[in-house]
Amino acid sequence: MTIFLVFILTISIVVGIHEFGHFQMARWCNVKVLKFSIGFGKPLFTFRLGKDQTEFVVSSIPLGGFVKLLDENNIETNERIKKIDLKRAFNRQSLIKRFLIVAAGPLINIILGVLIFCFIYMHGSLQIKPSISYLSISSEAYQQGLRVGDEIVSLDGYEIKSLEDLGISLKDHKTIFQDVLFKREGKFSHVKNFLWTDDIKVFPYGLPILIQSVEVGSIAEKIGLKVHDQMLMVDQIPIKDIPDLIASIQNHWLKSYDLTIKRENIIQYIHIDKELFEGKIEKKRIGVSLGYDEAIIKTHLVEVKRTFGESIKKSLIQTYVFFNLTLKTFKNLFLQKADLKDLGGPLAIAHMASSSFLEGIFPYIQFIGLISLNIGILNLLPIPLLDGGHLVYYLIEFVRGKPLSNKKMMISQRVGMLILGLLTAIALYNDACRYLLGS
Repeated sequence: MTIFLVFILTISIVVGIHEFGHFQMARWCNVKVLKFSIGFGKPLFTFRLGKDQTEFVVSSIPLGGFVKLLDENNIETNERIKKIDLKRAFNRQSLIKRFLIVAAGPLINIILGVLIFCFIYMHGSLQIKPSISYLSISSEAYQQGLRVGDEIVSLDGYEIKSLEDLGISLKDHKTIFQDVLFKREGKFSHVKNFLWTDDIKVFPYGLPILIQSVEVGSIAEKIGLKVHDQMLMVDQIPIKDIPDLIASIQNHWLKSYDLTIKRENIIQYIHIDKELFEGKIEKKRIGVSLGYDEAIIKTHLVEVKRTFGESIKKSLIQTYVFFNLTLKTFKNLFLQKADLKDLGGPLAIAHMASSSFLEGIFPYIQFIGLISLNIGILNLLPIPLLDGGHLVYYLIEFVRGKPLSNKKMMISQRVGMLILGLLTAIALYNDACRYLLGS
C-alpha cells in the first residue's frame, strides 16, 4: 500500500507540474482551456474554476494527464464554438504561441528539476572529504611535502569542498597548479607549482570493496558471489578501488579468469569460465552492485553547503549531463547497443519512489527532481505524439511556410504510436519480470 500511495503522490506531482506548464502558458497566450486532467479513465473528482469554467479532473488511472484546449480540429460533434471564442482557439494562434504552449510542459519539468537540485545543494549533504589515501614516498608530491591523510582545500584559488569538487577540478583544469592549499591536523599549508599525477590516490582508494547486491540470473549468481563478499584480486592482481575493479573485469571479458574474494574472513578463489558469458558482449558486467565499508566511509564525511550561485551552476551542469545521458541511452536502444531489459515502467518508478521516500524527505525530493527532469527530457524527444514531435511539426511549418498535410501527420503519428507502444510494452514486461515473477 505504501508503494502505491507514494507512486500516486510522485506521479501526481510530476504530471501535475507538466500539465500546469501547458495550462498556464495557454492562459498567458489567451487560449481557452476546457479541461485539466490528472490521470485517465473514469473521473473521481471534478470541479470547475475561473471565468472560462475550466473543468479540473482527477481520474482513476494515475499514469499521466492532459490539458484540453479549445481547438476547431479537435472539437466534438456535440459541441459548438461560440463566435466570441473563435479567436481563442488553439489552431488559430500564431506559430510562436503554439510552440510556446507545447514547449511549456516539458520545460517546466526541467525547471522543477533544476530548482530541486539547487535546493538540495543549498541545504547541504554529507559528502566524502577530498583527502589523499595513497602516495608513493618516491613521488614528486611526497618530496614537495604532501602526505597520506592531507585534505585538499583549494587548487589555484578554486575551493574544494568535496571529493566531487576535486574530481571536477582535476578534469577541467590543467594538471600543473600554481598553488595548492591543503590541511593537515587542522593546520593549513601551501604547495607551489604542483604537478598532479596519477600516482596520487584519493579516498576511498584502498578501502575494502564489498558486494551490495547480486542480480538474479546473473554471472555473479552463477559463480556463487554473495552480498558482503569483499573483492580482493582479479587474476592475482590486487584491486584498490571500484573503477579499477570494473576496468579489470571488462578487460577480462570473454576470457577465463580467477577472482579472489574474502568471505567471513576466509580467502576464497572463484574461477570464471569464458563459457559463462554466453555471448553477452555489450554490457560487460557480471551483475553485482559494489560499495565500500560504510563504517569507514562515515569517518570521512563532511557536510557541504553551497551558495545560491554555486548551486544553480551545479544544477545546470547536472541537468546537461543527464540530458546527454538520456539522448545517448535512446540512441543506443535504437542502435541495439543497449539492453532493453534496462527499461523500467510504472512498477520500477513505484519501487524507486517508495525506497527514496523511506530514506527520508530529502532523498524523496531529489527523486522527484530526477523524475521531473526525466519526464521533461523524454517529452522533448522528436517522437510523434510527444511534445517534442509537435515541436518538430512547428519547426517544419516555420521552414516550409505551411503545416504538413493531414496525411503526412497521420502517418508520422502512427509511427510515433508504434514506437511508444513498443517501448511501453517492453517496460511493462520488464516490470512484470522484475517485480511480479521475480526473474
